[in-house]
Amino acid sequence: MMKRISLAILLMAAWTFTGLAQKLGHIDTQDVLLNLPERAGAQATIEARAAEYEGELARMEQEFQMKYTEYQSKGSTWPAAILEQKERELQSLQQGMQEFGSTVQNELVQLEQELLMPMVERVQEAINQVGSENGFTYIFDTSSGATVYTGGEDVSAMVRAKLGM
Repeated sequence: MMKRISLAILLMAAWTFTGLAQKLGHIDTQDVLLNLPERAGAQATIEARAAEYEGELARMEQEFQMKYTEYQSKGSTWPAAILEQKERELQSLQQGMQEFGSTVQNELVQLEQELLMPMVERVQEAINQVGSENGFTYIFDTSSGATVYTGGEDVSAMVRAKLGM
């Protein structure tokens, strides 16, 4: 009888420790995201849009420079009313370039988010599937810099396989 009780306690202890065991994994999501096949297309779209904006900004700067050069060369000969008008015009052009630059930055950030969000969601779904299918309790992202120990299993290859990479 004592052997049975000892055996039962031993089995319960083993079951308890097994239940507490956690399977840990880690992945560098930035590396996976940067190497997704569709990432290159998204980057090309962003760069093309940025080039369009740069062309417009260059045109605006050229227009400003031409008017400023004219202001410098002829300003001393203009009557006060024309001089004030030209100064207001230059200030308006300069303000317009600043506003355009700010708008462009915001639009490029928004475009990048729109293009990258489906990729981020796809990678997250693959990580979730790998975690679920392989019994991981936690998968840490080493790209965030918050991981102190990377002794768990590197799940990058499994996630890449899920993504068809």
